[in-house]
Amino acid sequence: MCYRRAVAMRTVSLCHVVLLALVAGAAPAAGQEAALHLVKTGTFAEDLYLAGERIEFRGEAAGDVMAAGAWNISIEGLVRGDVAAGAASVFVAGRVLDDVRAAGQIVVIAAEVGDGLLAAGEVVRITEPSRVGGSAWIVGRRVDMSGQVRRELRVAAVRVRIGGTVEGDVYLAARDIEILPTARITGNLTYWSGQEARIAPEARIAGRVIQRQPELFDRAGRVLTLLGLVTRALVVVNLFVSGLVLFLLFPRFTVAAARTVARRPWASLGLGAAVLALAPLVAVCLALTVVALPLALALVALYSLALLLGFITAAFALGDLGARAFRRGARQLRAARIAWMALAVLALALARFVPVAGPLIIAVALALGVGAWTLRLYRGYLGIPEEEGVLP
Repeated sequence: MCYRRAVAMRTVSLCHVVLLALVAGAAPAAGQEAALHLVKTGTFAEDLYLAGERIEFRGEAAGDVMAAGAWNISIEGLVRGDVAAGAASVFVAGRVLDDVRAAGQIVVIAAEVGDGLLAAGEVVRITEPSRVGGSAWIVGRRVDMSGQVRRELRVAAVRVRIGGTVEGDVYLAARDIEILPTARITGNLTYWSGQEARIAPEARIAGRVIQRQPELFDRAGRVLTLLGLVTRALVVVNLFVSGLVLFLLFPRFTVAAARTVARRPWASLGLGAAVLALAPLVAVCLALTVVALPLALALVALYSLALLLGFITAAFALGDLGARAFRRGARQLRAARIAWMALAVLALALARFVPVAGPLIIAVALALGVGAWTLRLYRGYLGIPEEEGVLP
């Protein structure tokens, strides 16, 4: 137990030393800041460039606010310039006197926007308190618009629901279109869909309702759906092939890393989470120095490789767990280990479709895998021999 804690603490301490050295030597320009959890309050006279896992802005900015986050971005203050934000979840409230550009898995706009809005995400919601002074262009899988748009509205999505006010023309391209009773459109409604839009009798549309080219977009939707299925299948096949190549080239290391997940799960999980969280921040700090930009790009490439190795290691560990449960005490043959790894890759690939728990399962698997092979590399560096019984 003491050895496990020492390995984890040494590695995490090393990461903190490297991070502190980079931040100390970076000397970023005014308005630039990066941190894991970044909270900005107060008044700022210059443009702000923010990066981190979670970003919260609740102050007043005289210029633009540019934010890039891994998980959440929340803009709730007064921004006199533009807002550009990208993260898994983006929330914009308060007042933005110029344009808003937001991209993420979930994008929620509840702000007073002085000019145009450009939003892209799997789910995009323009809530009732929002006011867009210019045009709004939105792309997503599901789009809900309950706010007010002073000019034209253009939406491309799978499902669209309009329940707000648009003081101009509306252009929609979607498979499922619904105009709610609270909708108010002062211009024309033009839409492309394979089925007729559902328009509530209480909805008010001052202009004409025009449906165009339904066959073309219906076929395009089927083609995109088929391409999506083929792409996902190819990703699973590529993950399996990568795991097979890694196992055939480095069988001892691959099996040892997989066994490390079972023997040191908490050390693997903690170390993997630290590596996954700190590596992007270190890359951002390197990029801010400009001089170390090539090193930052190299770190990004290594980070992508680490994610792949972590996924494969987790798949081998899950495969070993299934094999031991199926055949207790039996020694695994190479072909059997490969077959169980293939089943584990498929199971992890399907886990992402499980609501709420799916992303958490993938995140834990990646952290376990990355932490396990990092521990194996560390043991190899110290010259510690492999444990007994880990050879294929």
